Amino acid sequence: DTELLDLLAADGSQPEELVDGECLRGDMRALLERLPDLQGRVLKMRYGIEADEPMSLSSIARELGMSRDRTRSLERKAIDEVRRLSMDLVGYLAA
Repeated sequence: DTELLDLLAADGSQPEELVDGECLRGDMRALLERLPDLQGRVLKMRYGIEADEPMSLSSIARELGMSRDRTRSLERKAIDEVRRLSMDLVGYLAA
């Protein structure tokens, strides 16, 4: 009658939390892939997704060769779209 999660060793976190965290990260990656390319790139760079550290809007603008205002606009549009698409992730929120 033992469940798999009862057998997994944890390093400070409960196994359920580790599994949920990995699933959430995978779902977030999939959600970001649904964004237009430039919006997805800006959010990944801004929040350090698939990178070592988050970047400032100025750094992102420099790297992508655009104005800081254009970068900020892309970030806002991407966040709005993520909010719209995030209904798929509601199951991760605590009641």
